[in-house]
Amino acid sequence: MSLWRKIRNVFQGEQLNDEIDEELQSHLDEAVVHGRDAGEARRAFGSPLRHREASRDARLATWLDSFRSDTIFGLRQLRKNKITSIAAILSLALAVGSCMAAFRLIDAVLLRPLPLANADRLYEVSRHGVFNNQSFTYDAWSYPLFQTMRTAVKDQTELIAVSNADPEDLTYKSDQEMERAQVQYVCGWMFPTFGLRPKLGRLLSENDNLQPGAHPQAVLSQGYWEHRFGEDPKIVGRTFRMGDRVYEIVGVVDGKFTGTEPGTMVDIFVPVMMHPGVSANDWSWLRTLGIVKPGTAVEPLRAKLETVSRAFEEQRMNGATAGMPKEQLDAFLNQQVLLEPAASGASELRTDTRRPLTILSVLVVLVLLIACANVANLMTAQASARARELALRVSIGGGRWRLVQLVLAQSVSCAAGGWARRFVCVVGRSVCRRDDQSAGQSRALVLAGRLACPRFRSGHSARGDTLVRTSAGVARPPSILSLPSKEEKILTHAED
Repeated sequence: MSLWRKIRNVFQGEQLNDEIDEELQSHLDEAVVHGRDAGEARRAFGSPLRHREASRDARLATWLDSFRSDTIFGLRQLRKNKITSIAAILSLALAVGSCMAAFRLIDAVLLRPLPLANADRLYEVSRHGVFNNQSFTYDAWSYPLFQTMRTAVKDQTELIAVSNADPEDLTYKSDQEMERAQVQYVCGWMFPTFGLRPKLGRLLSENDNLQPGAHPQAVLSQGYWEHRFGEDPKIVGRTFRMGDRVYEIVGVVDGKFTGTEPGTMVDIFVPVMMHPGVSANDWSWLRTLGIVKPGTAVEPLRAKLETVSRAFEEQRMNGATAGMPKEQLDAFLNQQVLLEPAASGASELRTDTRRPLTILSVLVVLVLLIACANVANLMTAQASARARELALRVSIGGGRWRLVQLVLAQSVSCAAGGWARRFVCVVGRSVCRRDDQSAGQSRALVLAGRLACPRFRSGHSARGDTLVRTSAGVARPPSILSLPSKEEKILTHAED
């Protein structure tokens, strides 16, 4: 018999038992037809139960049948011990929910890579130094220094200039209809370097990085275009006023890219040439990122950037250091350039929250461990109360691993109930947010989560409950294969 047929028979127990009974009955009927007495034929045939079990084992996947029976019995035990089951499922649901919420936050800020090409080779360029006996690290650079560094290491890495994303006031129609949007100044070659493509129109390029104040173009993020303009295909060419300048929308970036700062959704990208400090060599306002080219060693690249930065600062400070103590000047010039991986982006939020989020992750793991310990204690107490039942199962042939499988199936059912409650509650809340009119359906989903463990009527039989697979409890017309009443009582007692 094929494996697929055996697996299907596991879930067609009624039909399989009927087929086996009919086959065994046909053998007995055939003996009676040939002149043998019915009682003599039955005694010669032997135990009907033994033949039935041997035939069942040959016609189904026994390992799957035993697992199915253990799972059903475990669910029935959960329903039987309502208080213990509810306490265990609630503990797991709360622990799983806290872990999921914490992980989503940690993933969004610290772990999730930016949706761009070669994110694994993205680095942030920052500086570390000591001033007035205090150690500090900062990532702000002036644009003239950025240009000097980019020219010096162009054959090793492609440096990219981006500003912090800040909310800006702008108007699309009249000055009376002012709104705020997150705006980020970026260099023109950022989009092609990141492998980003336009959804509509075009993106910024190096041609938008030629002359300060001469490139009033803007690119919208796809999310901003969708929720602010309703995916209007005629958005390209529209203008908006920000400050004293009028910008023209030239395109929409395709995909989920919303800037290089995790935790901040950038709405509008404009060229760095439109920033008021683009020509000032003493105004550090931009962040420097770099895509390191394959085969480039990071340490020599860092040393080269440090040399270029020191030379630039020495030239800038020449003649402007009158009255500055030599110790302070040396401390300023001896700053160390750092190259740190930034596959998940770079922002002050990420730097400031790294330690708190790490502590949060440890705390939620401890909460999960406490919940697991509570559930383990509840399961242990419940197993102690079932000592008589387990002893009876051993007495009728149950092995050690069979009992372990039984207990594990019940534990898995409990864990699945905790996950199901959490999942259904999350779905219910999302539906509530999506459509207030569907609140009734959402409450129904939440209620279904509270009843996540299926209920089984006590009159139903999990055939072969765990150790002995029989058809006890299945209603069928009496025949000469009916089990003795004593055997039925033993199996029914083991099941309960």
